[in-house]
Amino acid sequence: MEEGYPPGTGTNVTSWFQVPRPRGCARAPGRLRSPPPTLQESSVRTLDCEILVVGSGPGGATTAALLAEAGHDVLVVEEGPDLRIDSAPNYSLDEMEQKYRNGGLNTTLGRTGITYIEGRCVGGASEINAGLYHRPHAETLDRWRREFHIEDFDLDRLRPHFEDIEAELSVGPRADGLAPSSQKIIEGADKLGWRHEQIPRFWRYGPEDGPRGRRRSMSETMVPRARAAGARLEADTRVVRILHDGRRATEAHALTRGTIRGRIRFRHLVVAGGAVQTPLLLRRSGIKRNVGDSLRLHPMIRIAARFDARVNDPAFGVPVQQVSQFKPRITLGCSHSSLPHIAMWLGREVPDRRRIMEQWEQVAVFYVAVQGEGHGTVRALPVLGEPLVRYELTDADMAAMGEGLSHLGRLLFEAGARELYSPVEGQPPLRSVADLDRLLQLPHGTAVAVSTIHLFSSLPMGEDRRRCAVDSYGRLHGFDNVSVHDASILPTSPGVNPQGTIMAITRRNTAALLARGL
Repeated sequence: MEEGYPPGTGTNVTSWFQVPRPRGCARAPGRLRSPPPTLQESSVRTLDCEILVVGSGPGGATTAALLAEAGHDVLVVEEGPDLRIDSAPNYSLDEMEQKYRNGGLNTTLGRTGITYIEGRCVGGASEINAGLYHRPHAETLDRWRREFHIEDFDLDRLRPHFEDIEAELSVGPRADGLAPSSQKIIEGADKLGWRHEQIPRFWRYGPEDGPRGRRRSMSETMVPRARAAGARLEADTRVVRILHDGRRATEAHALTRGTIRGRIRFRHLVVAGGAVQTPLLLRRSGIKRNVGDSLRLHPMIRIAARFDARVNDPAFGVPVQQVSQFKPRITLGCSHSSLPHIAMWLGREVPDRRRIMEQWEQVAVFYVAVQGEGHGTVRALPVLGEPLVRYELTDADMAAMGEGLSHLGRLLFEAGARELYSPVEGQPPLRSVADLDRLLQLPHGTAVAVSTIHLFSSLPMGEDRRRCAVDSYGRLHGFDNVSVHDASILPTSPGVNPQGTIMAITRRNTAALLARGL
């Protein structure tokens, strides 16, 4: 049985396309006549383009904008809908239904399951995240360069790309003050003598943006920029397979709104579906060497804390203060603390749950994120075509999260917390520093709620072909015209929010594509 072809397509997929060629479509890939046909116009359509970009998140949108501005014919295909950034309140159930894959209910298989989220809309993860921005640690980039044999790669070479991103996407500090929970991070860290920092964001504060400003997601920035330069966008369209001869890819088969079948012919392909969807598509297409074998992520664990004073003001969104004392191995910070989030992270068995929820303004959720040493795989389920993600947290990962919780608990008690609600099911609330020892030995299994919002490394970049799927510039090893521009090519865990790193590497790799003439 083939690995993961979507239901309803059958195994003889070429039978989809044994139909007359639509008028106005050239036989060879190239520019379309104006106006170009769209996949929605017929039950089976053929589109031609010079460059097909699969995915419209930070990697795909950046690639499309730069290539279109260089004069190339670009078609962007996005599986999810094309929505405004304010189509639903941030972090609401409506937003999760509209923009998250499977409503945010994705999990890995392993001793300890990990809940992970993926954006599924135009703009990808940039539409649902907090817009936090980091440059990577120079030591991390140097280690990647040495261990994975990446050419022309260090922070100095990437610096111009980071500077361009920061200018174009209005990266900067909050202009509307800090949330009360951020103030607690500052208070506790100062008392302990720990370093802390405000994390800048992709955010704009203009007269038309309101008192809280507006997130500079891809649907607000790079996607409109790509369209203005002539790129075309097909939303609600899922690419299900890439046809190739082992050296060159030639066309993609796609489904629009799950039923309308289409063929897209191209000269160059850029896959930017993310650390799960990119290897899923390539493996469904028979491209498997070093693909989906080395998934990494940032494991996160959260804890809710109750104070005497108000610490929860949802108007601030996601707080931006982090403790940098233990970075990059361990990061401490604040989470979004809406009522549903508090209910979720309190756990099922916390005593006096009703009382705590009634005092929600005095409760906030905080997190520990660790760099992570575990590895996972991405495979396509036979027939269904959906991803099967396996991931094993190591004992060192569990120990790092336990250590991080102990540090975080000390900080919160220093900042005046009265109770901490253990993330380990069945444990009573923690009311003093002496209770924190209970968090040091976290068990594997379902008693601990581990999650992640950062996944990467499923197609690591570099010249070491024993373990790298793409070369130093994102081109798929063994292929002349296929590149990957997303989080999957980061060699290992970066230890910081990866969006800025993804966009900078994408800019670098797109410049290399243009310099080579694609």
